[in-house]
Amino acid sequence: MAELKVPSLGMDMSEATIVRWLVSEGDEVEKGDPVLEIDTDKTSFEVEAPETGIVRNIARDEGETIPVGALLAHILSPGEEPPEPVDSPEPEAPDPEDISEEAVSEDMADSVKSAAGESSGKAKGLRASPAARRAAKERGIELSEVSGSGPNGRVYLSDVVSFEAPATGPEEAAASVNGSGDSEEVGEAGIRRETLSQIRRLGAERTQRSFAEVPHFYLRRDLDAEGLVELRERLKKKLDPAPSLNDLISFAVVRTLEDHPRLNARFDAGELLVGEYVNLGVAAATERGLVVPVVKGANELRLRDLAMKTRELFEKARSGKLSREELSGGTFTISNLGMMGVDSFDAIINQPEAAILAVGRLRTVPEWVDGEWFPRWVISVTLSVDHRVADGADGARFLADLQEGISNWELMM
Repeated sequence: MAELKVPSLGMDMSEATIVRWLVSEGDEVEKGDPVLEIDTDKTSFEVEAPETGIVRNIARDEGETIPVGALLAHILSPGEEPPEPVDSPEPEAPDPEDISEEAVSEDMADSVKSAAGESSGKAKGLRASPAARRAAKERGIELSEVSGSGPNGRVYLSDVVSFEAPATGPEEAAASVNGSGDSEEVGEAGIRRETLSQIRRLGAERTQRSFAEVPHFYLRRDLDAEGLVELRERLKKKLDPAPSLNDLISFAVVRTLEDHPRLNARFDAGELLVGEYVNLGVAAATERGLVVPVVKGANELRLRDLAMKTRELFEKARSGKLSREELSGGTFTISNLGMMGVDSFDAIINQPEAAILAVGRLRTVPEWVDGEWFPRWVISVTLSVDHRVADGADGARFLADLQEGISNWELMM
């Protein structure tokens, strides 16, 4: 017998949400088969069967958020007897209107339903998870109106969340239900309440903590990008696919960081921990929120290899297939919004790193040369720095060397 538990993707992961089960009670699985999909603050991934056997005692429902290490199910060998189901949520003290028919005799059922009303969702034959019952009660939804997607019509939390009750009047229309199934109380017209995805919720908590705990300061500079544009045009003729502008900037950053170790370090209990390698975080926007996959040992990669690895990580980020290794261990982060038309912006440091570089779009500015105006390519960048680790002069020298590097590429090769 093997226990299927919620795995950990890192020390900062404390919980996960079950997106969907890929197997049902009694299914046979092979070791390594995907059995369910879970959602964490950073990514979604499939949990694999630890052993070959039969799935028994599925203890958690889709939509439930549970801690790391919680038991999900058992995988039994053929002929093996299943243990008693465990690790189920403790039942809440029932309200009078929430008394289960299983807890009363048949001759009392009618009187209980008469006193509590059919709105309890406990009508005879209705099956629903505890999380689904709580959610229905909070939203004022009749469980009997929700179509269950589980075995024998069992109602899961995800069914309640996706349920949209028809509006029958002005007040009901005001209490609209959005695409994620979250309702708002009747109140000001035109307002709706949305539930954040786990990635966005925990991302919000972490950025708030970073902004509150880390003394940020910002250095802004327009980088002369003539050499950058010229190099990319040459590479387009030689490489397919050619490295993007972001790839070129990333390459310049990791090579420059080798001479600026304070910006590749972190503050830890009054000490400075300097990274031996540059593990570059590359912020990636996905439909579910922002994630930061990490290119390990980026300073030891050739330009083409760095570009290929970054492209691979972006594809995994969009499909939610990033591994724990690919999401941890960063020492410096680049966040680029230039491709979205943003001229410049300030980024919040990705703790426990000491700095992050925000990159704006490539644009032209006029330059006065020998009595004439000429267009010149520039990129605006903002360096956010942890003042406990480095000071303004450290950041200014880094930006100056970065400018030198993108203007004279042979210095980095």
